[in-house]
Amino acid sequence: MDVARHHSAERTPGARGVTFGRAQKERIGLVMNVYRRLFAVNAGLTGDDLRRLGSQALDRIAAWSPALLEEIDGIAHGSGFEVELIGALNARTELLAAAAGECSTIACLGTATASGSPFGIQTWDWHEELREGWLVWTIDHADGRRVETVTEAGIVGKIGVNGSGVGVLLNILGHRDDHAPVAVPVHALCRRVLDEADGAVAALTMAATATMSASSAVTIVADDADGGVACTVEVSPAGPGFLMPDDRGVLIHTNHFLADPGRQADTMVREAPDSLLRLDHARRRVAGIEGPIETEDVLEAMDSHRGGAGAICCHPAQGAAFGERWTTLATVVIEPARAEMQVSAGGPCQRAAASTAAAAAKQ
Repeated sequence: MDVARHHSAERTPGARGVTFGRAQKERIGLVMNVYRRLFAVNAGLTGDDLRRLGSQALDRIAAWSPALLEEIDGIAHGSGFEVELIGALNARTELLAAAAGECSTIACLGTATASGSPFGIQTWDWHEELREGWLVWTIDHADGRRVETVTEAGIVGKIGVNGSGVGVLLNILGHRDDHAPVAVPVHALCRRVLDEADGAVAALTMAATATMSASSAVTIVADDADGGVACTVEVSPAGPGFLMPDDRGVLIHTNHFLADPGRQADTMVREAPDSLLRLDHARRRVAGIEGPIETEDVLEAMDSHRGGAGAICCHPAQGAAFGERWTTLATVVIEPARAEMQVSAGGPCQRAAASTAAAAAKQ
């Protein structure tokens, strides 16, 4: 499957949103239809309640980043969807309040890598029905800033890297106090980091000071001095918790809290215990990599189906119902020193199969 892409170079957020909304109207419609079903099935939200919470999200985004609100207004205008519903899409994590799900992230400092530069890799695992609903969005701001983000159509951002050498990776978490009213949507948090952060300190400050109503692990990988920076901020209603790499320079995260204060009220250990098994499995596989670490070493380590539908590289369980069909939608490699992001559709196993097929075709 080819990765869908959109490039924006409009001079204002509103114009960027309108053009994006028009160009991606069909894909936004697919995403909207899937989420309206998910909101109803997993959270009991329909009609006026959905619009009310979407309006709350817009108010929070307006205070957090007025430029993103202008962009969302443009997306709504360009796509023809009500702005409150686009607001609800951008707060999909907050409205679903985790509702399980999984992702696995591995970041390495330059002190551990063959290149001497840091990198981060993650599998983005989510609902199979959204397989055709995401894209890579490249944004060239009028002042020269550049952002690349993997996101669902209609949502302003998620995983990505910017031209200043700051990368963002994202894992959903679950906390006892995740609930409405909507605070800063985590997707708006990620996009503002990509838009504005010129280094690790600025990125971590934005994440640490945001008031959240849903929980996520936001991993910052940056090309700062002395091998770079890798740090996970576990954001939640309880406040931020921080995780640093191990002595080798490796940082691994899945979908449960590892730091205080969040882990004191973690819900994922009970609802999705596969997160613990994935974390342990990833740690042991990376520990088995000898010498300086290459991105290909980590991708090979993540090419694991141990745990079935709860594996690092996951595929839907046979007969799984709507709302429980987890799959690896994309595999993302971020190299901040080069301000580059490599995105492959599907999990590491599909990436490996594509590489094998390409090599065979050259023979």
